[in-house]
Amino acid sequence: MAWLHPGPTTQYPSSGGTWQYGFWNVKVRSYYTVNRCHGSSVKLNGSLSRSADTRAGVRSTAEKYAVNTPGADDAYYYRTC
Repeated sequence: MAWLHPGPTTQYPSSGGTWQYGFWNVKVRSYYTVNRCHGSSVKLNGSLSRSADTRAGVRSTAEKYAVNTPGADDAYYYRTC
């Protein structure tokens, strides 16, 4: 049985920048900062929250309130534009 991804987890994508994602403080979150147009998204139980396209150097933010229960399904994404 699946649970939400405990976080935060920080990664440094090959496209550059810093991506932080996971479940903490009652939200699933995806934050991305890079020096070009970018964005982030988070999906919780099939429902997507997507940031606006964000300018270089500013953190993109995608969040959804969540409860960590058995069977919860989460996914985290970042993108460049």
